[in-house]
Amino acid sequence: PAPADRLAAAEARAAALAARDRIARELHDSVGHALSAVALQAGAARTVLGLDPEFVRRALTAIEETARHTTGELDTVLGMLREDGETPSRTPAGPTLAELGALLERTRAGGTPVTLTTGPGPWWETPELLPEAVSREAYRIVQEGLSNALRHAGRAPVTLSLTLRDEELLITMENPLHPRSGPPRNRPGGGTGLRGTAERAAALGGRAQAGPQDGNWRLTVHLPLGGER
Repeated sequence: PAPADRLAAAEARAAALAARDRIARELHDSVGHALSAVALQAGAARTVLGLDPEFVRRALTAIEETARHTTGELDTVLGMLREDGETPSRTPAGPTLAELGALLERTRAGGTPVTLTTGPGPWWETPELLPEAVSREAYRIVQEGLSNALRHAGRAPVTLSLTLRDEELLITMENPLHPRSGPPRNRPGGGTGLRGTAERAAALGGRAQAGPQDGNWRLTVHLPLGGER
């Protein structure tokens, strides 16, 4: 092959690998969060079975909604993989901040208190006005942050802040460190969530930082509003 042909083949290979990475992140964040949430909700319901029927009802409803929502996302991603028998070059379409309220309600139904603060200005009333790529990645980042909190801190309270300032969206999440588990550790055969969060932020020209601070685990992510992919 001529040098130009080799260059074109290398570029096509790099694009295919990048697409596979994006799909892997989508599957990890969607399915991984669903499994963590369902496990916590089922465990919480089991501990109060016969004592608090209303809580059990809410937990079972949340399990049903989580499974249905995640199945829809899984169908979308797998459908893209089947397109033309090739790895797709576009980013899988996923939920945005417009659906964040439902995600938080499903999390709370399992017994995990989540407090959300937003500001400044009225942008939160119409989150669809944010650039789609920023809104989509912000949802996945919050979803993964909740997954980490569920895995490592159980039903400890989570505080989430979304702030629009200086042409960027600032995401801050905190939860108390579990006294026995300490900071999140990589799981055998998995545990790519924090790396995926950093990759999502970097793809938009932003940055992410996570670590223990003042007895809490804190995740801070900066997403530039002009970071369309």
